[in-house]
Amino acid sequence: MADDNRQKELLQEMAQLFKRFEKGGDLAPIEDRNEWDKLVESKPPEERELVKELARFADLWRYFQERKEKLGPEIVSALSQVNQLPVPERTARLKEINQKLMERVGDAGQGAQFRH
Repeated sequence: MADDNRQKELLQEMAQLFKRFEKGGDLAPIEDRNEWDKLVESKPPEERELVKELARFADLWRYFQERKEKLGPEIVSALSQVNQLPVPERTARLKEINQKLMERVGDAGQGAQFRH
């Protein structure tokens, strides 16, 4: 019986957490560009640059996913080490990774949406 109660409690907690990711929740995707810009500008300068590079990476990754292209083992390996670096080095490493990915993009075409 105790296991059933714990499972129910866990399911309720998970449901509450998932609601945070839905539209209107505090962890929902930001669709308004102005809201995104305000959030980025509210960060300290060092963190702000990191967030911008992470957003660029997310855009590039989405671009490759849409074209069913893989990032490649070199990029995946570099990414796996990024979180272990201090913020300034993390930002610099992400810039390098993004540059390598941009070199592979070539002609982005009409459908690509990159932040600048």
